[in-house]
Amino acid sequence: MKNTNFNKWVFIVIGGFITSIFSFTILYDLLIPDICYYHSHEMNFIMSLFFSATSASNGHPEPNLINFIVSFLVGSLIGFVIFKKFAKQ
Repeated sequence: MKNTNFNKWVFIVIGGFITSIFSFTILYDLLIPDICYYHSHEMNFIMSLFFSATSASNGHPEPNLINFIVSFLVGSLIGFVIFKKFAKQ
């Protein structure tokens, strides 16, 4: 693979989207096995930072904007590292 600016950004964007999808699906199910638990319990600080439980979601936690931003940034970093590993100089 050639070391071009386009290829670098493709890896960064794809890595960000894959990690965001992973966070919103698999990681969400692992962290919150019972979504109705938060009807009667408060979320701790870390959970409330990445998830919001509003009346629109009937008190069930759902990923918020900070969760998406952090997931996308981590995925972008992973994509950049993979690009650097496989790019020919």
